[in-house]
Amino acid sequence: MERLALIGVSQRRGGVEALTLWSTWWQNHAPAISTLAEEWVPILTCNRCEVVLALKEGLSLEQVRQALIPPQLPRGYAYLGEAALEHLARVAASLDSVNPGEDQIMRQVRQAFEAAQSAGSVGPLTHFAFQSALRIAKRVRREVELAPAQTSLFSLARPALEALLPRPARVAVVGTGKMGSLAARSLAALPGIELWLVNRTPEKAQALAGSLGARFMPLADFLEQPPQLDALVAATPVEGLLDARFFQKQAQLRVAVDLGMPRNILPEATKGVALFDLNLLERLGEERRMRLRADLAKAELIVAEELEQVMVEWAERAIAPAITQMREAYRRTLRELVGQRIEPELLEQLAHRFAHFPLKGLRGLARQHGPEAAEVFLRESGLLEVGHV
Repeated sequence: MERLALIGVSQRRGGVEALTLWSTWWQNHAPAISTLAEEWVPILTCNRCEVVLALKEGLSLEQVRQALIPPQLPRGYAYLGEAALEHLARVAASLDSVNPGEDQIMRQVRQAFEAAQSAGSVGPLTHFAFQSALRIAKRVRREVELAPAQTSLFSLARPALEALLPRPARVAVVGTGKMGSLAARSLAALPGIELWLVNRTPEKAQALAGSLGARFMPLADFLEQPPQLDALVAATPVEGLLDARFFQKQAQLRVAVDLGMPRNILPEATKGVALFDLNLLERLGEERRMRLRADLAKAELIVAEELEQVMVEWAERAIAPAITQMREAYRRTLRELVGQRIEPELLEQLAHRFAHFPLKGLRGLARQHGPEAAEVFLRESGLLEVGHV
């Protein structure tokens, strides 16, 4: 567990600009992680850029951090061992999200893990870490109602957007990826909304539009001749997609929501339009976090309880080979003492009985001081072969 590391930056923990720099660099200059880690799982979403690693022997967290992240980027954060696992669990449980409780983050963590599995970069340590984090997240979601289903970053802007809209109103969602699709589904539930979905490629967007009773428009046509809108939601990876020229064509536009990373909407282009960008959404998220203090405290307690149990599981797993050798040492000693005078079944029972109390002590030693301490005890007692790992 001491080789588990997590390095990254998130919108909430680093700000939009830092996240934009990290994400852009990571996408364009994929680092040679294989020279630094035996296992790795990147988590790349619109709100975070992180990588979970099993460090190679002899490399420190700071060495890997400096090798992975060039000095011109914001420093970000880095965790090692139990702290890395705790952060991963809090991310999966959506406790570290801009909008606490949004349910898509657990899916994103699982999808990142599955993608790394397919790429062959998952090993025993990262597998244990992700399975444990997702199990913790499921318990948090089951026992603490932080947010209703389908809560997303857009949910922070929806109340204000709804209050600003006339009825009927024409609203466009530009980009129908995960963020855009969630926004579209949320808007489609409002009465009196004529919903337009806009995307560069038509297939998925047209299918979503059909399921929501919305209209579809190709991105190129939308940018050239957009319909007159009352509200706009942008959720694409294209910086500055909607500029002053676009907004000059929108005489009745009242509100725009920019969920894009990097910014889809240039703030200086939106004169007279209420703009909800990621910075404003982050402030709204912190206000909601304050209102959820009691529920968040319950969730954090669950994470702490589960993490303690996970560390016990890891310690016992780590010393399992040593325990096997200890039992074999008892069997060998008993055979030397009694030879063929007792039945093999009885000899096995005696070996387990003699090993019972030392094993309880070993597990406690591993929990308190790590599996290495338990192995030192066994080695010094002559119950573990020299060189055993």
